Amino acid sequence: MRKWGRNILRICLFGGCLVVASPLGFAADAKNSSDLSKNWHKVDSKQGNCTVRFPTSAEHVSEKMKIDEEGTELQYDAYVSASNADTVFMMLVAQYPEFVDEDFAQMSLEAFLNGILSHGAEAQLLFADLILVDGHEGLDFFIRTGPNYFKGRTFMVKSQLYLLAMECKISDYDENHYNAFVNSFLLRH
Repeated sequence: MRKWGRNILRICLFGGCLVVASPLGFAADAKNSSDLSKNWHKVDSKQGNCTVRFPTSAEHVSEKMKIDEEGTELQYDAYVSASNADTVFMMLVAQYPEFVDEDFAQMSLEAFLNGILSHGAEAQLLFADLILVDGHEGLDFFIRTGPNYFKGRTFMVKSQLYLLAMECKISDYDENHYNAFVNSFLLRH
């Protein structure tokens, strides 16, 4: 995995840990998106009970992290795919302890986004919108950090946090690829 791909993962997990610390907590042409992702690599995440398509084969990383002194653990699975030298797609599925209350999903998602934004002094939030993903509260966001864009969708299902994101150089930004990626996500019930 590229070094900067690991940095994205660390930022996302750092932001995600804020969700536990504070347990209070895109419109697209679907036909064009699905046509584009039809030939992409399908990933079936048993841990996340979902599928998603990446433009290239995705690397999978799974780890457990202690998040407090009592030994509470966060388990995450990350899938990362680079479509070129400057564009990375990722899906993160983080399993938080059962004490994370889904009733506080909106505040938890906002805390997650604030964690990402506070990680870099250059981070500039371009937009953030509350959404519903299969009936679960979520957040679409778009961040600029220096010469890069970081665009994503995050949502919670019970105590699992999902993040679908793309990071790229501003000059490589492709809305159609982002929409194809996000719209290919299917949560199994």
